[in-house]
Amino acid sequence: MAGDVSTDDSYDDFPRLEEAFGRRLDKTLTPRGPDSVWALFAGLDPRPGGVVVDVGCGDGDDAVELARRFAVSVHGVDPVERHGELGRKTARAAGMSDQVRFTVGTAEALPLRDGAADLVWSKEALMYADLDAALSEMRRVLRAGGRGFIYQVCTGPLMADGEASEFWQRGAAAKSVRPHDIERAITSAGFLLIDRTDFASEWGEYAQERTGAGGRRLLHTARLLRSPDAYIDEYGEAAYNIMLADCLWHVYRMIGKLHGAAFRFRAPDNMT
Repeated sequence: MAGDVSTDDSYDDFPRLEEAFGRRLDKTLTPRGPDSVWALFAGLDPRPGGVVVDVGCGDGDDAVELARRFAVSVHGVDPVERHGELGRKTARAAGMSDQVRFTVGTAEALPLRDGAADLVWSKEALMYADLDAALSEMRRVLRAGGRGFIYQVCTGPLMADGEASEFWQRGAAAKSVRPHDIERAITSAGFLLIDRTDFASEWGEYAQERTGAGGRRLLHTARLLRSPDAYIDEYGEAAYNIMLADCLWHVYRMIGKLHGAAFRFRAPDNMT
């Protein structure tokens, strides 16, 4: 039993295990990467010609990819007008201007009529929204039996509430959201939760194994924290806070302070 092993015995045994243990840890656990979201979304049976709303579409890359992969029409909604301009440019370059359009709007007030959409997509946007209002709007714009997909990097199990509040507000007016908060908002809006897929640290491991991104961001984090004034004097405090938050994002995603999760859900067949 592990509880019967003394500290002395543990430290005596470990040097004989360390090298082999390290080699074992060098072997990949085959983490899933960002492309895994497409297979999950495909499981919601998007039909060619259907209408998808991308809530919090950002610069439009996902909206264009949705149209390309699934032959659907996509309505991207984002509160930043510049994002719509970038999205339209991306759609034109991909030859998909007829399939993808962008509108300024918020997750809490989607600029679509009731029941206008067959599916809803939202990726890494709901930390900026009122969850209950956003899910209520998704329910309003989805037709009866329509399906929804959310991918969100959430506050993880190893981050306390106080630290989470400080982290999410650093450099942006974001909120701490945990996976159970999203599940609650989905069911409170009247949706049926199909499933939840936990990626935890996998996307971070995936990036580290291929590009070393996590390790590079860890080094940048150490430098930012050791000599903040040097970077603030050169780039300004706002830019410093944004850069530190971005670096911590990658590090925290690797160690359980942030937690990636995807949620699939559907509207009831009879909407009231």
